[in-house]
Amino acid sequence: MENPKLRVAFLVGSDNPSTRRSIEAVCRSSGVEPAGVLLDTGVVPFKRRLKHLSRNIRANGWSYLLFRAVEVIRRITDAAVENAPVSRAEVMSVLRRAFPDRCFTLADLGARYGMRVHAVGSLNGANAVRVLSECGADLGIVLGTRILKPGTFGVPRMGCINLHKGRVPEYRGLPPGFWELYDGALSAGLTVHFVDEGLDTGDIVATSTVPIMGTDTPESLVEKLHEEGARLLASVVSTIRSGKASPQPREKLPLKPRTRPTRKEIGLLRRRLPHWKHRGDVSTILRDLYLLFVYYCGIYYIARQLHRLLWRSRGAIYSYHRVNDYSKDVLTVDTMTFAAQLLAIRSRYPFSSTAHLVDCIRNKKPVQPTTITIQFDDCYRDILTNAAPLMKALGIPACAFISSGFVDTDRSFAHDVALYPFTYEMFRSSDIQAWVALGFDVGAHTVDHVDLGRCTVEAAESEVVECGRALVRIIGKPIDLFSFPFGRVDNIRNETRQAISAAGYVALFSSHGGVVGPRTDPYDIPRMGSSYESSALYCLLQIEGLALGQLTAPFRRKGSDSEEVAC
Repeated sequence: MENPKLRVAFLVGSDNPSTRRSIEAVCRSSGVEPAGVLLDTGVVPFKRRLKHLSRNIRANGWSYLLFRAVEVIRRITDAAVENAPVSRAEVMSVLRRAFPDRCFTLADLGARYGMRVHAVGSLNGANAVRVLSECGADLGIVLGTRILKPGTFGVPRMGCINLHKGRVPEYRGLPPGFWELYDGALSAGLTVHFVDEGLDTGDIVATSTVPIMGTDTPESLVEKLHEEGARLLASVVSTIRSGKASPQPREKLPLKPRTRPTRKEIGLLRRRLPHWKHRGDVSTILRDLYLLFVYYCGIYYIARQLHRLLWRSRGAIYSYHRVNDYSKDVLTVDTMTFAAQLLAIRSRYPFSSTAHLVDCIRNKKPVQPTTITIQFDDCYRDILTNAAPLMKALGIPACAFISSGFVDTDRSFAHDVALYPFTYEMFRSSDIQAWVALGFDVGAHTVDHVDLGRCTVEAAESEVVECGRALVRIIGKPIDLFSFPFGRVDNIRNETRQAISAAGYVALFSSHGGVVGPRTDPYDIPRMGSSYESSALYCLLQIEGLALGQLTAPFRRKGSDSEEVAC
């Protein structure tokens, strides 16, 4: 006889991507009936806030007050920059159009899975207990909440389970991922346990681990824990439904729960992890204020009008690599930022396909000032899954320059292995065909992503020719566009350009910055770069040459200010 459906209610502390991921993983499990979501909207009492502040001052010193003030100012300026050229509502609208199968809020999840989202105040309050009782849930699932009282976690028939992103008892408390890195652990754990009156002290239902790599940071490790946590939680719920769960008491060790690290401890970990990049709050505020000043005082508008008047022909090419929501680095832009960039640019500038732009450059045809072209380098599949739907929804053309030796393989680029703790999925032949079917262009990017400025001319010729041939076999169309894998000035040689021209390519794209003008050489077409740190407002200023990096470039050593690390 088939087991009856398990009614589950979700008790959550906030509406965020990791919470939504876990909820959706459970809702997709067979035999699960979502009973509702209880969102904690309770306000922390003033006395408790004061107590927390006092504790932090004792741990960090009186400088903590200044630190918190600067942190608040940064949040304000960041929000102002984010909303300056395009509103969040506009971004969310295009995201929903481009990804109708994705849920961007708890309300979206509720609508999809037929469950109501209740804003209940404190989860320990009488209203939350009443709502939870009315849900008639067999099991409660706790995600990122305050410590619950028995009057709440005891309401569901089977009690409540909690997804804790840490191994217990060693890593009870918070924050997830930080203390494992601080202690030099080889892995980080996850624990699903029943909720009791203690902090992460209930009987354990299941555990899992994720390995810690030498390139991990607290942020990247948390992303891995989010992903594995959603999988583990869905598995546990299925096990409980089948009646095969066998909770075990946690090991009782005299270990105190982990707490938020002090600023000194964070600084120590940063010294141990030099790859853990961090833009300071003060420098970020100054950058934000500069962007806002240039935009709102009229300098941006004046520069835009001057470029229209003074340039008969002007274009700018934006070069991307990855578009995903987990890898925060200079080669990645997250989906929401990418959408905001496209919306802000589209409302102010015309777009052009790469093929049309190349035709104008080669035949000395004027390009409407300032025309924008979108390109992608390497072989990352996420540009099909995350970038293509957005560009299609907005009617924006694009071109992908592909390293053919990575297609249909599980290979990783050397720069990814050296710098980043994730494994990125590569294009399959069918993905490239789907990309072309959507109306996007394809160009060559060498076979093995080699530095054409340092290999022999014979090796360069082989890389250039064989890449084009491989891509032609996949899409059945000629390939006459090429971009350098490493596109700085010192990566480009005349011999290589001649080899690329002899192979039949009509245009060559570099990555040392700059705009397209009437005198642009078709075998040295400049591009700009973007990443998750490039706000939509930053992109607008960058197009007009007003970004701080562009203004200070003449004062830096030649070749040291590349727009790209590896293209």
